[in-house]
Amino acid sequence: MSTETPGPVGTAERPGEHPEDVALLKNLPYRLRELIPVAAAIGLGLTVLVLVGDITDRGAGVGPRFWPSMLAWGLIALGVLLIFTNVLRGVRPSDIPDDMTWWGIGQMVLTGLVLIGYLLLFNVLQFWLITLVATFVLLVVYGIRNWKVLVFLPIIIGVILHVLFIVLLKVPL
Repeated sequence: MSTETPGPVGTAERPGEHPEDVALLKNLPYRLRELIPVAAAIGLGLTVLVLVGDITDRGAGVGPRFWPSMLAWGLIALGVLLIFTNVLRGVRPSDIPDDMTWWGIGQMVLTGLVLIGYLLLFNVLQFWLITLVATFVLLVVYGIRNWKVLVFLPIIIGVILHVLFIVLLKVPL
């Protein structure tokens, strides 16, 4: 009797088997599922490129169109890369995400609420305070229970963001 655990479509991964040795899934449903992020990346990139056209540029060099354009082209390039790496080549059974659960939906909603609260409190409270609280809450939502991580990671992230935006980029937060 075999102790192999079947994968999503009856494929079996044997213990100790290298992920590169597993047969790729090339069925139409898996390829269509992989087209969703491709369409999102390319569509968002093209939308940003169209919207960037409305920005007036009053000079040479790096202007207000530069970063949105770079990000848009990056999204388009990553979308094209996904076509070659996931759609045409196929995917491994281990790369297929688990089924969605209510807890996962709850984490996604809580993350959205924390980030919206972070943005709404930006001009009300000090930058470092809301960054510490938002980072702490997100760590708890995603299951981090180690006290060292809960104490020091928000501080580290706050310091990095402070140095990056306030000291180096001189953004008044």
